[in-house]
Amino acid sequence: MEIVIALIMYLGNPPELKEHLLMPSISECLKKKRIATRNSNADYKCLRVNAVVKDGKILSISSLD
Repeated sequence: MEIVIALIMYLGNPPELKEHLLMPSISECLKKKRIATRNSNADYKCLRVNAVVKDGKILSISSLD
């Protein structure tokens, strides 16, 4: 487990976590969030999460900050 920055996508009502993507920095995450928000009706958030990471990908998230 390690604390990383992730771009999180929520869909539905009530919002349900659907996807997560490992980001190198908060600034990069915010750039990607702006692009994704323009092109989708999903809700996106940049969060620090406690996650299991392998080969540069998030395998699972245990807690959201």
